[in-house]
Amino acid sequence: MSGRLLGELYRRPIIVAAMTVVIALVASSILVPLISDLDASAPRLSKRLEAPSWAGGDGGLLGTDSLGRDLLLRIMLGMRTSFAVGAFAALMGAVVGTLVGLISGYFGGVVDAVLMRLTDIELAFPGILLVMVLVRALDRGVIALVIVLGSISWMLYARVVRSAVLTLRTTELVTATTGLGATTPRILFVHVLPNVAAAAVSLMAVTFAAMMLAEASLSFIGFGVQPPDISLGSILSSGRDYLSTSWWISTFSGLFLLLGVLSTNLIGSWLQRVTDPLSIHTGS
Repeated sequence: MSGRLLGELYRRPIIVAAMTVVIALVASSILVPLISDLDASAPRLSKRLEAPSWAGGDGGLLGTDSLGRDLLLRIMLGMRTSFAVGAFAALMGAVVGTLVGLISGYFGGVVDAVLMRLTDIELAFPGILLVMVLVRALDRGVIALVIVLGSISWMLYARVVRSAVLTLRTTELVTATTGLGATTPRILFVHVLPNVAAAAVSLMAVTFAAMMLAEASLSFIGFGVQPPDISLGSILSSGRDYLSTSWWISTFSGLFLLLGVLSTNLIGSWLQRVTDPLSIHTGS
């Protein structure tokens, strides 16, 4: 598999570029706040709405916002929030959904029917509406946002993993280990899980991008990350009133969000394709 992945990367320079962008964004979101001597939240009214230095202003590399705060520093902190929320929400959805899919597919019958109906019920709710209701009911911190977004992403994992388990449970491997007296947890987590892990991981990479975008969207409309935490969505929202005069606020925060979401989505879609066993034969 590793040789196949390297071969795919060699033929797909755009995926290599996407990986490079993600690594650069993650590194910058960690390093820039560490080396900066500025406070990302402290107002500097004397520097209010200063244009970037390369555009003739005195606002540093990317300019300042309506309170004079350094935009580059705030964008990097917002990017850190987006990556953290996206990663942990996708991971939570993967863990819950994989567990549900394992149990549902392996036991079948009434257990399968009940779990899949629960999955269908949650899928029937409009996602954004459900998130807004849950966020209203909980504290609007980063942890609460991770829990809320993770709670609406597990259903896809459950369906994918269940389908894989339904196929695996009749194979000779599972039948033989059952006949040898292996316990159900051992069968599920030692023999079945490794065979469905690739599908869950590739789906998690795609969900990661969706969770990043969901976090930014919720923060943009005021339902997501709240001060003093910083989000790309809230920076975008704060720049709406200054689009004609201080264009850099929304432009650069939107550009970094686009780069993060697009790059992670490209990587996730590529992983999903190369880990699909059918692609070996179809060449897709």
